[in-house]
Amino acid sequence: MKTEEVFAEIDRLYAANEAELVEGYILDKLSVSAKEGDENAMIQLLNELIGHYRETGEFDKMKTFAGKLMAILEDSSLKGSQAHATSLLNVANAYRAAGLLKESNALYQQVKSYYDEHVPADSMLYASLLNNMALLFQEMGDYESAADCLERALGISLRYPECRIEQATTYANLATTFIKLDRYDEAEDSIEKAFALFEEDEQPDYHYSAALSSMAEIKYIRKDYKASVEYYEKALVQIERCVGKSKAYEIVKQNMEAARSKLDEEEQQTHSGIKGLELSKRYYEQYGKPMIHEKFCEYEDRIAVGLVGEGSECFGFDDDISHDHDFGPGFCMWLAKDDFKKIGKKLQKEYDKLPKEFMGYTRLETINAGKRVGVFDVGKFCKRFIGLKRAPKSEEEWLGIDEAGLAHLTNGEVFVDSLGGFSFIRNKLKDYYPDSVYRKKIAQTAALMSQTGQYNYPRMMQRGDALTAGIYLSDFIRNTMKMMYLLNRQYAPYLKWMRKGLEDLPDTGDIPAKLDALAGCRGKENGNDAQAIIEDICTDILDRLKTAGLAGGRDNYLDHHVGEILCGVRTEEVPGLSKDKLIDKIVALEWKAFDKVDNQGGRASCQDDWTTFSIMRKSQYMLWDEEMLASFIADFEAANDRGWNLITEKYGRMEETTCPEEYEKIKDTLPAIRDDKKQIIEAIVGIQVGMMEEFAKEYPKAAGEARSVHTSEDTPYNTSYETYLRGEISTYSDMTLSLYGRFVAAMANEGRNIAKETITNSAIMYGYASLDDMEMRL
Repeated sequence: MKTEEVFAEIDRLYAANEAELVEGYILDKLSVSAKEGDENAMIQLLNELIGHYRETGEFDKMKTFAGKLMAILEDSSLKGSQAHATSLLNVANAYRAAGLLKESNALYQQVKSYYDEHVPADSMLYASLLNNMALLFQEMGDYESAADCLERALGISLRYPECRIEQATTYANLATTFIKLDRYDEAEDSIEKAFALFEEDEQPDYHYSAALSSMAEIKYIRKDYKASVEYYEKALVQIERCVGKSKAYEIVKQNMEAARSKLDEEEQQTHSGIKGLELSKRYYEQYGKPMIHEKFCEYEDRIAVGLVGEGSECFGFDDDISHDHDFGPGFCMWLAKDDFKKIGKKLQKEYDKLPKEFMGYTRLETINAGKRVGVFDVGKFCKRFIGLKRAPKSEEEWLGIDEAGLAHLTNGEVFVDSLGGFSFIRNKLKDYYPDSVYRKKIAQTAALMSQTGQYNYPRMMQRGDALTAGIYLSDFIRNTMKMMYLLNRQYAPYLKWMRKGLEDLPDTGDIPAKLDALAGCRGKENGNDAQAIIEDICTDILDRLKTAGLAGGRDNYLDHHVGEILCGVRTEEVPGLSKDKLIDKIVALEWKAFDKVDNQGGRASCQDDWTTFSIMRKSQYMLWDEEMLASFIADFEAANDRGWNLITEKYGRMEETTCPEEYEKIKDTLPAIRDDKKQIIEAIVGIQVGMMEEFAKEYPKAAGEARSVHTSEDTPYNTSYETYLRGEISTYSDMTLSLYGRFVAAMANEGRNIAKETITNSAIMYGYASLDDMEMRL
């Protein structure tokens, strides 16, 4: 086994952030080396696998394979060599991570004995041993010994300028030890040195997350909870980037939540003043309610009271900064149109007589803010925010309303509404968007996320236009926040409060933290980090869309899902259908559409021959996977919904070369195809035509029963394989074409011939034993 190629591939998987594929790849190669009896390869692969499990926190698996490695080493010819010592060191590290401290220490001592005799005391091998022994001492609570080992290891590594990452890692480990020894200034100094070394790389080493976590711990100890949370959030992003949501990720996340809890407590103490909504309610209870009862007793059960509309206090977002304008005691009173005409002015006059100061607060109003409290006509109050005096009824009305207006009209609290008119409108709005409007909103936002973050941002960065890239990055962040509100079925407030409001949504996961990290990615040097976060966010959003039954598949380019979102996403039915059922569904859809096609020169023979038609089509689809089949079903049903026949389109496109005169008559009726999509189509056609040419050479008789190969052979009565293929895949949606392109590329890379496998399927369905049997009998 060429182990250097194997480890190069493992390194590539890690570098590509595909760590989830590493385990399967190593296990596969381990099986091969075992069959070959390649002991050296098995030892190297087991070492690598143990290290992988250590980083991902899969300790049970790690202990199992560590045991297998120790068994091999016991009888190995390597015993007593440096390679043997290296393997023992790796197992010692594994045992340490799994909490087997006694076993770990025994192995470290074996390695140390070997190193003392055979390894120079100033070598990096010795520094590595000291680093790992220090981690064991940390686990055992012997921090003085840990610090001694680390300082010795650092002294060695500083002699080698090329060992920058090792130096950074040692500084990070030393900081952790200093923290336990209450030597915080030294710890912070070590971390700063580690940061400087790690951050020389665009994508820092995994151990960068340990340095971030240590700094977070120092900030927590020093009661700087805000900074602590920020460093923990950065650490989480780094851990997830390198090894996914491992055990280490969960530990750091718990620490971050503890810091956030302290931060919340601190902020509550700092802003100990009453919240605006509660202030309003108490003001109403103490002054407003008695005034209404005394002055407007006959209207008491017709006046709705509460606090709704503009202002941070209506959303519950008010803080000390909010107190400098349009904040203070006050409430709203809403009257029906006729009641407003009768008592509106009088009620407002009495309201204006209420005390201006309450619980130490005096309301400060600004001219620009307009009237936010006092007496309002229900209809006019609603129109101010949504342009209507009632709840919207039609899709057109819903789509015409600014979402922030809906947020304003449904926020806050109605303290009393015996008549129920205002609450009726609010409850209608709180029922959220009708399904058709909801889908349009989701689809539009998904498209904007793709256009701004996945497409335009990286292109602007490639062109060196950081200013425009920054604008697109901001737009992506804004649209992602809007998407989170939509998926949580709540109206997004105006931009000022959009990020703050995410904290109150029931399900946002770690997207807010990622958006915060993304907001800090400015300038060319952070472009790759930003793009990685963008793609991670889009993958998260796709998973949420799938959970909501709004999208399917694994393609995280959100714009590709707009069609299925708008059309009702038929693919939600797919998980319950087998592959055979999916194929049957496609063929049935095609047969029904094919029956309506008028071919040049009359009906095709297979239009009235279901057996032939179904064999021809199933032979092709048997090679597809379920995701491709589901995507094409969605294409077909979406086309049917808008009254479009994909088979008619396919044959229409083929007429460009088979019947040019007819094509000129219909070409303007066919959907336009983008230039970039045409390039993809031609690339696919080129690969498959090559496969068909190879098939025709190997099986000339079978090929003779099929279409001619090249477009140059087209006539009004003969459509070539090349032309038919081009016409067919030109009808695919972006998502289906993307899936099909990957399928064709994968087949080509594996040395498989699509034409040969398709016609093999046909031969078997026609009753031949094999393709060779058909070739012989033709």
